[in-house]
Amino acid sequence: MTRFKKYILMLMKDEHGGVCGAIVKGVLRIVSWGYLAVVKIIDKAYKNGIKRKYKARVPVVSVGNLTLGGTGKTPFAVFLADFFLSRGKKPAVLTRGYGRDESVMLKNEMPLVSVYVGGDRVLSARRAVEDGRDLLILDDGFSHRRIERDLNILMIDGVNFFGNRAVFPRGVLREPVSAIERADMFVLTKVDSASRARIEEIRSFLEKNALGKPVVRARHKPSCLTDVTGAAYSLSSLKGKRISVVSGIGDPDYFAFLLREEGAKIVSRHDYIDHHEYTQRDVDEIYLASVSKKTENVIMTAKDYVKIKKLDLSRMEEKIFILNITIDVTSGKEILVDRLNRIITG
Repeated sequence: MTRFKKYILMLMKDEHGGVCGAIVKGVLRIVSWGYLAVVKIIDKAYKNGIKRKYKARVPVVSVGNLTLGGTGKTPFAVFLADFFLSRGKKPAVLTRGYGRDESVMLKNEMPLVSVYVGGDRVLSARRAVEDGRDLLILDDGFSHRRIERDLNILMIDGVNFFGNRAVFPRGVLREPVSAIERADMFVLTKVDSASRARIEEIRSFLEKNALGKPVVRARHKPSCLTDVTGAAYSLSSLKGKRISVVSGIGDPDYFAFLLREEGAKIVSRHDYIDHHEYTQRDVDEIYLASVSKKTENVIMTAKDYVKIKKLDLSRMEEKIFILNITIDVTSGKEILVDRLNRIITG
């Protein structure tokens, strides 16, 4: 099933050709028409007031994207939570969650922030307010329309942009590009690996279509390495190391890019689809590759480690390190801070 999902994802990104691929793309295109029709019906229902939105008693900030994963919305939600904590607020993060493991990862990264996991985020919002939280952050909330928000932040992938501009399942868009009109501001991510031409393309697009709304630029910044015990190590320890890279995220290429930027030598990559559920067979394959390639470390994301650690890692446990990542705003930080402060002051 994983290979099939990977194949379909490659077709959605136009990374696979051939006659068979063309036929499957045609089928995906037809299915996408039905999906798009449903999205448009829901959009009109909200615009015409047929579907009503829930208004929380506290400010709400939403972080999300139009594409299927890979923009860094969750690290940015962590960034926002830290900001509001520093301003004396008691924020809560509301996330749909993709299994218990990922909610555990979020709670590990934000020990001072309440994380509410569940498909019914209106219920989560009510619980958070009842528990005394005075600000709500919607993780992956752009396409979630049921809750009104005071600030709607749209993350845009600086490398892949909007893919082929087709909606799911023919492309990676959750909604048509016209949905950007709902955003209050944009955060352009991965600017450190995007080409100048791509950045200019996005800048020009937003200039024409975003009606002067602010654009902030950001990158993912590695902060440190941690081993399975939680002990921290300097990033300089990666320099010159032969490593295996393990990732089940939306953009494994960017994760590999960050490791190369720290001077690591990648000799083995194990790229899985986003939200991959690891099996013991995966662990065994990673271990055997690390032996045959003579790797010194096996590096993965915190998101992946929290899933894989429940399996038997005994043969390579001493090699496993987690790359911890934060969001670094490289341009427009003063604009972002001003908008966030306005949320606090009302």
